[in-house]
Amino acid sequence: QWSVEGFLSGELFEWYAGSVGGAFGFHYREDEINDTPGDIILADNAWGDSAAGITAGTDTTKAVFGEIDLPLITDKPGFRSLALNASMRWTDVDSYGDDTTYKVGLNWQITDSWRIRASQGTSFRTPALFELYLADQKSFASQRTLDPCINWGTALDEGTISQRVADNCAATVDDPLVGEPQYPDGLPPDFEGGAITATVITGGGLGVLEAETSEANTIGIVWQPDFANLSVSLDYFDIEINDQVDKLNAGGITGGCYNSEFFPNDPLCSLFDRSGLDGGIDNVRDSYINVATQTNKGYDFALKWVTDLWEGNFNLDLQTTYQTEAITALFEDTVRDNNGEFGDPEWVGRLWLTYDRNDWSYFWGMDYIGEVSNHKSYGEGEYLDETTYRGEPVRVVLSADAVLYHTFSVTKFIDSVDMKAVLGVRNALDEEPPRVTTLGLGEL
Repeated sequence: QWSVEGFLSGELFEWYAGSVGGAFGFHYREDEINDTPGDIILADNAWGDSAAGITAGTDTTKAVFGEIDLPLITDKPGFRSLALNASMRWTDVDSYGDDTTYKVGLNWQITDSWRIRASQGTSFRTPALFELYLADQKSFASQRTLDPCINWGTALDEGTISQRVADNCAATVDDPLVGEPQYPDGLPPDFEGGAITATVITGGGLGVLEAETSEANTIGIVWQPDFANLSVSLDYFDIEINDQVDKLNAGGITGGCYNSEFFPNDPLCSLFDRSGLDGGIDNVRDSYINVATQTNKGYDFALKWVTDLWEGNFNLDLQTTYQTEAITALFEDTVRDNNGEFGDPEWVGRLWLTYDRNDWSYFWGMDYIGEVSNHKSYGEGEYLDETTYRGEPVRVVLSADAVLYHTFSVTKFIDSVDMKAVLGVRNALDEEPPRVTTLGLGEL
């Protein structure tokens, strides 16, 4: 990769509300990739091992951009100041095409203590060279780690798969490349799976992949009183990402298909074949794809307070986020809201307390992760609290309580040698993380 860019910035002119600032520039970049595997792998001559082709390609990116800071109102009743910031960027990529992105922000200082801020912006990212030009790679996956339908009847009784997965397995008819289906009435509860490994094929998406785009909207209010060194803010955010480039992995494809409420029409189900002579999974096509839509909405709250205390300096820094929506649609017709589930808690936050005095600094930090629950998505609200797995009692964990982790540290600054010594403890109260069950495949 090599690139060149340049820009000019400064005050453009004076007008009735103050100085107008601006910046303008350009960017030019060339990228090249040439990833050549060894001779045996390249020739697909290593039985049971990976194979790959030569991943090679080039791309050229050109862009021009500009930004302007424009004061609109100054020292008027209800308007201590009102300023507009606007920027725009035009980008042209040889492998894809061109697009224009922008950001517009308003900063309204109502009084010395109160301020409202708002912004709207877009982004644009073309697929990387590896994502575009990856030559078909082959690897092999065990049926036991890939196929959620193996012994699905027993797995349902033991609670290692949901009722939805069991129903979808029971409705699955294999489609062998040669001969008649072995299971024309659906996979039986004692289905043993395929005897040989499945082939996983991964490749680039040149000519298929779209560019990633996004739009972000925020609006918030800030309070900074004059009687204390204090700042309090509350912001609402609404972010939508379209066509994110991703690779789902083979297990994610098969597991996602059988756990889908849209089975068998979920597009994930078209990315693999159940074409083995024994009803096993044969080929999984795990190339780079575009994820249709992701939406995230919620509120950010922040508080920062600094004060003198006992001949030292005390600092309180609080940040927390309340998420109201976390929607993911791998494809246009497969929309799921993951808000409040494992990996997407509604509440997260942290509190940092710092006290500095002379050459010493004392720190206490707390990280908070809110409660989560997969009750709704697992088996239509069914919850298997206690069951057995291989003859042993187990608990299938579908929810977790909120957890709080504490961190302590003491720092000594040694100015004479420009050094500092830090003694700290993470998870100082020995809080155990929530226990999580891997559902569907593998050991509990």
